[in-house]
Amino acid sequence: MKTCALLLLSAATLSTGPVQAGETDAGRDVFTRRCVGCHQLPEPDALTPAQWATVLQTMQKRMRQFGMTELNEAEFAAVLAYLSAPAAHAP
Repeated sequence: MKTCALLLLSAATLSTGPVQAGETDAGRDVFTRRCVGCHQLPEPDALTPAQWATVLQTMQKRMRQFGMTELNEAEFAAVLAYLSAPAAHAP
């Protein structure tokens, strides 16, 4: 339930204004540190923000299934902000 509420909050935050550089830096750090351990990192511009939110929820579920520590609320929000930020899509 927390993830769903966080997803709605994150989506609302993304739609009301630009993501700050510090938020995307933190999200990039969590993304590279936590996700690269299991698979190759996808490109941020591969999906829309809504699609990324769904993917992150799926990854949380898979992490639970494999007994891994899920992203906490702050990590989830930071990664979603990073993947959804236009600056993350620049070369």
